[in-house]
Amino acid sequence: MNKIPKCSSEEHRATFTTLIGISCGIIIGILLKNFTNQPWSERAIMYYQLPGEIFLRIINCLILPLIISSVVSASCHLSKSGSIGVKALYYYITTTTLGIILCVILVQTIKPGEYHINRNLTIISLQKFVTTDTFLDLLRNFIPDNFVKACLNQYQTVLSKPINSTAEENVHLWRISHQYIDGTNVLGLVGISLLFGIAIGCMDKKGKPLLNFFQALSDLTAIIMNWTIMAVPFGVLFLIPGKILQTNDLTEMIFQLGIYVSTVILGLLIHGLIVLPSLYFISTRQSPFRLLSKIGPAIITALGTSSSTATVPTTIKCLDSIGINPKVSRFVAPIGATINMDGIALYETVGALFIIQQRGLDYSLIRIVAIALVAHLIII
Repeated sequence: MNKIPKCSSEEHRATFTTLIGISCGIIIGILLKNFTNQPWSERAIMYYQLPGEIFLRIINCLILPLIISSVVSASCHLSKSGSIGVKALYYYITTTTLGIILCVILVQTIKPGEYHINRNLTIISLQKFVTTDTFLDLLRNFIPDNFVKACLNQYQTVLSKPINSTAEENVHLWRISHQYIDGTNVLGLVGISLLFGIAIGCMDKKGKPLLNFFQALSDLTAIIMNWTIMAVPFGVLFLIPGKILQTNDLTEMIFQLGIYVSTVILGLLIHGLIVLPSLYFISTRQSPFRLLSKIGPAIITALGTSSSTATVPTTIKCLDSIGINPKVSRFVAPIGATINMDGIALYETVGALFIIQQRGLDYSLIRIVAIALVAHLIII
């Protein structure tokens, strides 16, 4: 692996300005929340969030051409893509396994749900599901039946309780139906793009015009991406205060969920600052701290947008600045943002176990591992 280049002043400036934007956003949100006589209406919050919403819409608009062009152009060479894909899959499985182990240790040690303040919590009715259906839905989404529909919707299996049935717990006896839910089927777009890229690679010279088209589209997206990244500090300045204003009672929420949030943050810090850097050091024998300084903009963008797919443009730019082969970065980054979301799975697992502990329900080590595995599958 090539040595990591030194950080440029522009990259430091982008990271610094984004941090300032996040800090100012938090301060503005708290000030607007606590120093206004009346609560903000939904319409007023909508007006305030409009610049940030436009910023997110631009990023989301880039995701579709970015994923398609990047994966197609990077997967044209079957032998190389196959090797990269196997290594990426091995890495994803490794980090997921380590994330599950870390989650189990934290929940068993801290027990965040036992530090409750109020047991009178509102129980939300959750949709029943079967783990097998989740696996099958992943396969169906990876191979969509309509490319255009994959840009707009995701496939989902729905279980409905039979009328006048007493089969409350045995969901395997429930009626099965299917529906399409709103949201881009990123997994399906990756699958179709892989197929297109491999096919173009098999066409040799005949596929060269198509390959040039997708590479040009990737370069075009990168140019717009660079413009968008410059607006990150401005976008988070409106997004973060809007989220704070939507909270009914900020002080009570922080007090009641403090242990839960602390557990999640501790898990994310351990996973992001100890586990993953250790894997990097073991694999490359290089210091991970230089790498962390180079990928700072991607981490900060993730904090500001709360979206893994929205961070893909910034992630690719950071990988390019490190010296990673563009074919590799544009192949791995979109897939990783789709199926390797350890942080989301960690906080969802801790959240589920937090509720179980608050309710005083029985749970075993096997059940904790099962919940963690299901959480990792669901977030895909």
